[in-house]
Amino acid sequence: MFEVLPVNEAGIIAFKTSGKLTRADYETFLPRLEELIRKYGTISLYIELEGFQGWEADAAWADLRFDFQHDKDFKRIAIVGDTALEHWGVVLSNFFTRSSMRFFSKPDAQAAWDWLEEHPADEDTLRRVEPYSNILLAADFSRYSERAAHKARELCEQYGAHLHVLHIVEQMVLYNDNTDRILADIPSADETLIVQAEDSLRKFAKRTKLGKDVDLKVQWGTPKRSIVSWAREKNVDLIVVGSHGQHGIERLLGSVSNSVLNQAHCDVLVVKP
Repeated sequence: MFEVLPVNEAGIIAFKTSGKLTRADYETFLPRLEELIRKYGTISLYIELEGFQGWEADAAWADLRFDFQHDKDFKRIAIVGDTALEHWGVVLSNFFTRSSMRFFSKPDAQAAWDWLEEHPADEDTLRRVEPYSNILLAADFSRYSERAAHKARELCEQYGAHLHVLHIVEQMVLYNDNTDRILADIPSADETLIVQAEDSLRKFAKRTKLGKDVDLKVQWGTPKRSIVSWAREKNVDLIVVGSHGQHGIERLLGSVSNSVLNQAHCDVLVVKP
């Protein structure tokens, strides 16, 4: 016989089957199942087997005919039982349905629910990922940045994205007698560093053939923080950064690329040396 089980999750129908199923069982149950399909559209099934003894011959045919008619109406079918025979029944049933069907032992009933509750909408979202449109290349003018620049250029060509190139000039730091950090107040030196960095950035863009439409920007700050905050401000959807590899003091303090990777709001591509 069939027994409908209460479920709070929309789009999932649960029922228990026990004993040997007869044609009369199907004549009572299938119209109710068809009504639920009309109400919810495509559904998933949770089927719990309790003392299940199989089907009478005409009941088995009714089951198979219903499966053929409504195969496209089932997203996933989870069958929960406790015997090897029931497990093999699921294996054989997979030959007659295009629906995703899995067998779970009774101690794993929660895993069956978890599997059914994986919403197809999540999978659709993954398939509908938008192409990158606003790419940021973080550059320090090293050969590692040049490798990253070539990759950023390829991605911009592939997606038709706009490219920003950002170079961070680190603020000079002095220490007082108490070893406290204080920012150096040397305006003329600051201006000189910015001018030099802007010139180096233009040469870098030309050397790596980034094109005329690229947006070049030099900014004061700490690379680990400034790259992330600038990307968020400009609505960047991909940051491309070169990796120097971690050796010595960089391994101890943590690399810029690792910091950006862990803190950025968007995708990050670390181009290895």
